[in-house]
Amino acid sequence: MSIDVLVVGSVNEDIVVSVERLPGPGETLLASEFALSSGGKGANQAVAAARDGVRVALVGAVGDDDAGGRQGAALDGAGVDTRWLRRLTGVTTGTAFIQVDSRGENTIVVVQGANAHVALPVGDVEPQVVVTQNEIPPAAQQEAVALAARTGARLVINAAPAPESPPPWYGAADPLVVNEHEAAQLATSDEAGAGLLRQLRERTGARSVVMTLGERGALVDDGTEVHAIPPVVVEQVVDATGAGDTFVGVLAARLARGNDVVAAASAANRCAAKAVTWPGARPPAG
Repeated sequence: MSIDVLVVGSVNEDIVVSVERLPGPGETLLASEFALSSGGKGANQAVAAARDGVRVALVGAVGDDDAGGRQGAALDGAGVDTRWLRRLTGVTTGTAFIQVDSRGENTIVVVQGANAHVALPVGDVEPQVVVTQNEIPPAAQQEAVALAARTGARLVINAAPAPESPPPWYGAADPLVVNEHEAAQLATSDEAGAGLLRQLRERTGARSVVMTLGERGALVDDGTEVHAIPPVVVEQVVDATGAGDTFVGVLAARLARGNDVVAAASAANRCAAKAVTWPGARPPAG
C-alpha cells in the first residue's frame, strides 16, 4: 500500500481545564471550565498532515471504552486512514490532563493507557515519510525506524516528551524535531540558538535537526548550515496545546511532497502559528 505519511504514535482523549494562571506546587485553584477533546501526539500530527492535503495513515491503539470510539471516529472524520488503529480489550484509551492559563500557556500530564501497546502492522506499506514520537514504547519507535529503513522512507522523529538521553536510533532522523527545552535536555548543554542546535545534531548523529522556538519561529540545521525561520505574528494566543504537533504534521506532509527541510519547516511554522488561535489541540471541524 502506498501512502504519503505514516504516523506511528499515540492517541489520547484530552481533559482540558481553563485557569487564570497555572498552579504552583501544593496549590489548589478553581477552573473556569473544562472540556473533552481529541489529542495524542501521533493523532494530532496525523490530522495536521491530512489537513495539509496528503494521504495519511496512523498506527496506534485505543481502548475498548467510549473514549476509544470517540477518538477513532474523530480520526476517520479528519481523513486519516485508521485501518491500523487497534482497539484493545481490557485497557483504557490514553488520557491527557491539560491545564491552560489565560495567556494560552499549558501544562500536560499523560496517562499512557493503550498507547503502551502500539505495534506496527504486518503487510506491505510503502510510505514516503514515517513519523514517530515518544508517547509510545521504545520498541514501537524502533519498529518505525526499521520500517523507514526498509522502505527507503524519510524518517521524522519528534523527541517529545524528551528522554533522559538520546537513543541510538535518533541518528536516523531526517529531521529530529525538538523544542528548546527538549534540545537542551538531550544535548546536556547550556548553549542557546544555533550553538545548541549544532551540539544536538553532533550528539545524536541526526541527519538534520529542527528546533521550534514558539513565538520566535524556528531554527533548522540541514546538515550544512543553520537557517532561521522567522516568527509569524498572531493577534491573540488562545491555546498553545498541539501547536508543536501541527508543526510536525505539516513538516512531514511537505517533506512527502518533495520540499526540502527548510521550506517544509517554514510552512510548518506558519501553520503552527495559526494553531494557537483556537482552543484545543486540533482545529475546529470545517
